[in-house]
Amino acid sequence: MAHIASDLALDIEPDFTSVTFEGIRNRIIGNSQLTHAEAANELATGWQQDRDIRLAAWMQQTNEEALLALEAAQAEHARLEQERLLLEQEAENACKKTEKKKPKINDFKVGTSVGDTLTPRPSQYAIHKLKSFKYVELWYFSPDGCKETADKAKSLADGTYGFTKVDDFIALKPVASFKPSCKVVQDHSLEWRQFDMAKNSFLLHINKPNWPEKHQRAITMFFMNIVSHPQRAEPFGE
Repeated sequence: MAHIASDLALDIEPDFTSVTFEGIRNRIIGNSQLTHAEAANELATGWQQDRDIRLAAWMQQTNEEALLALEAAQAEHARLEQERLLLEQEAENACKKTEKKKPKINDFKVGTSVGDTLTPRPSQYAIHKLKSFKYVELWYFSPDGCKETADKAKSLADGTYGFTKVDDFIALKPVASFKPSCKVVQDHSLEWRQFDMAKNSFLLHINKPNWPEKHQRAITMFFMNIVSHPQRAEPFGE
């Protein structure tokens, strides 16, 4: 059906009894016994039936147009919402990019104290032995051994360097720092003070390369048995 341009509910029924419709009434009457009033009534009935059909079509057209308008409005709302979200995302990305460019100051924990001493470090030779789970003399972990390492580090600026592999990278290392010391003292020749201080440093450093817990406990018990040995109570026991 063609598009209906106006609301048919506003249509007014014509006066079919008027002179305007007299010719139509005469054709309806013809050779019949109908009166002009009955012919006018026939015209009114036909007009009403046609109006009802076109009014139903008008209602269907109105509903379809309303549905199309609703779908168009929803699509437009979705488009605008998508544009809004896109603009917000772009603004957020720009803000993050700007924030990354800003200079930042490192955070710190209030109340945290900073130590005023440095823990003595044994030589790389001794550390390498620990990482390889090989024997190394306790002297390297004593104050004397760590002091020699520190003194040697100060004089290595003009020393000889060699290549070493660190993870997946190649790095330079002082050759002297990976050599055994000529001043090393064998374990059985250590003074008691040297032994007592060296064992503590040794126990600390075997924990860093993740020695097995069982082995760490065994060595700890070995040192405790030496420290608590009854012979220490004897004259010159140490």
